[in-house]
Amino acid sequence: MAAHLHHFFPRNVSFSYEALRTAGYANYGGGDLGEVISICSRIPSGDEDSWMKEWRMAGDRACAAASKSLAAKNKVSSREAYLRASNYYRTAEFYRREHPEDDEVVLSLSNQSWASFVSAMKLMPYAFEEIKIPYEETTLPGYILSPGKTNEPCPTIVFNGGFDSIKEEAWFAIAAPALERGFNVVAFDGPGQGEALRAQRLVFRPDWENVLTPVIDYVVTRPEVSPEKVFLFGWSMGGYLAARAMTSEHRLAAAVLDDGVLDFSSAFNEQMPAVARQMLHRHWDYPIQQGVGMLMSISTGVRWAMLNGRWAFGADTVPDLLRKVQDYTLVGITDKITTPVLVLDAPDDHMLKGQPKALFDALKCEKVFVDITELEGGSTHCHMGAFSRLHQVIFDYLMPLI
Repeated sequence: MAAHLHHFFPRNVSFSYEALRTAGYANYGGGDLGEVISICSRIPSGDEDSWMKEWRMAGDRACAAASKSLAAKNKVSSREAYLRASNYYRTAEFYRREHPEDDEVVLSLSNQSWASFVSAMKLMPYAFEEIKIPYEETTLPGYILSPGKTNEPCPTIVFNGGFDSIKEEAWFAIAAPALERGFNVVAFDGPGQGEALRAQRLVFRPDWENVLTPVIDYVVTRPEVSPEKVFLFGWSMGGYLAARAMTSEHRLAAAVLDDGVLDFSSAFNEQMPAVARQMLHRHWDYPIQQGVGMLMSISTGVRWAMLNGRWAFGADTVPDLLRKVQDYTLVGITDKITTPVLVLDAPDDHMLKGQPKALFDALKCEKVFVDITELEGGSTHCHMGAFSRLHQVIFDYLMPLI
């Protein structure tokens, strides 16, 4: 495993990775590295209450700084501080997963993260709009950002997040560099994600084509969008969701999967011995609940994954979750994907190791494979902390297509 994954919290991979995630957004204003190091120095390894309190205080400080700068007519510093606040509040609520659907702290911190983000975007030199995308009997929340203030049609990237990402993270993951290069960006929270989960109680579904196709239906009607130049960016579990959607959604010019995922259930299955998988199939739930419960009591990462999964997938129990995730696989249907695809790989991924190559080998469409290595600092899940290199790879692939 990459040495720098242990940098912030040497004895806790989950804490260390999430700290790296927050620090990695510094490229596009989501943090100051010195500030992140200072915050982490005050958090005992594995102490989830301290984690929430320290990151929340950092968000509060950033919000106060944003207000002060705005009063001084310093809009640039204000938007930078709001971006840090948004990221810090998101980080603060990350481990609050015991009963998140009824946790006022989760909803409060999430609201603060969203509000700070919108405040930052309104101070950007880009066109920004909060949008509602028609979806079944309701709507999905989203944003559209455009490089200019005109409605001249531009190439557009649609951000499809993952297991725990929120639409506001699109700014750091793809939107900021995309806008600099002349792309519009549309970001949305689908079922199981961000605001759609927290405010609307919508949970994940494996047939993601029924989520993404309404999004694309909406996107191609926008006057600032060039309909024949719509690209899809699938991030983390979004590497599965985006690919699944492309088995029937064929209007996209190309897609980037960061990282590729053939079978999302592998992230859970590989934590279980073969005998546990047999028990799961036979609905012997009690021993599975007990065994996973033991793992959850000693591993921050396992506990968070199971609790977040129960919430986001609408599962009543851990065994119920483990059965639900089995449906999130592309095995046997990858030949239906016809869109050109860039598959990215993180060789030291601590959640989905090996999945990008498995997907790439199964694809029959036009395809490119790139791994970003430990030498480049980008070998962890979604290449956290190496975004300049990541975006070089992505836009070297996309720019010739526009």
